[in-house]
Amino acid sequence: MSEMSACVAARSMSRSVVAQMPRPLAVGRLHSVFRRVCIIRCDNDSLVAVVALEVGNGPLNVVLERMPAGWQNLQPGTAVRFDEKRMRIGGVSVSLDGALIWEPCPNWGRLRAGAVQLLRRAEPLANWAQEHAPGGSLLSLLREPLRADEVAESVFHARARAGAEAMWAGWLGDEARVRAGTAQLAGLGGGLTPGGDDFLLGVMLCAWIARENPVSYCRLVVDAAAGRTTTLSAAFLGAAASGECGAAWHRLLEALERGSDDQLTAAAAAVLSYGHTSGADALAGFLWMARRVLEE
Repeated sequence: MSEMSACVAARSMSRSVVAQMPRPLAVGRLHSVFRRVCIIRCDNDSLVAVVALEVGNGPLNVVLERMPAGWQNLQPGTAVRFDEKRMRIGGVSVSLDGALIWEPCPNWGRLRAGAVQLLRRAEPLANWAQEHAPGGSLLSLLREPLRADEVAESVFHARARAGAEAMWAGWLGDEARVRAGTAQLAGLGGGLTPGGDDFLLGVMLCAWIARENPVSYCRLVVDAAAGRTTTLSAAFLGAAASGECGAAWHRLLEALERGSDDQLTAAAAAVLSYGHTSGADALAGFLWMARRVLEE
């Protein structure tokens, strides 16, 4: 088999990916390619992420059993064809037949039933997270506002703090503040998933625990973020608004609910390890809003 004619099986697929699988055939293009991930933009503008086993399950993910030969030769713009049984990306063929279906939504009903206890466990986690946070992350927002004699925050962090405060005002019922806070945070920072977007993702996951009707709040966020950020980040925000999150977040939420302290910090470390600051920024949004909810 040549280097550019490789076949590999998918181990698992998100239920959301399966739900949007075309019948009988669809086409797309590679949006972006990384060492362990390639992002496909389908002809209906939805995104699918084909990822290495170590990346694991996520709302957009098809998880491969192994990395195929020829992966390193894939280029953005490469044609993709797929149906419910197979995906062909250039010379790489991915068998979808037999892949386990992974559920991207945690058991929000059960988590919401124990919301107060769960959020109380988040506060000591905030102290641990700040100590272990990568430099420049939005976990610094968990500190109280700086005193006049302290060094001023960067423009990035100051804008994020203002946006976060607006998100809380919106949480209390002011929809205009939700839109204003989202406008300040969406697209804030660099990369495929800017830090402000990651913060919004964490806020929405907290909403799924702490609000009786999270959908209306999250829908406001997604609508206000539209057109302000990257295609990939918008897809992750849309997933979070629907209550979907990656496997590392599933483990963290389970540990917050009923895990030991060691299990909790191990789960939090796994979230922090995502990207350079993406996981930390999302955790910041979750913990920041959890603190406000408890203080209310």
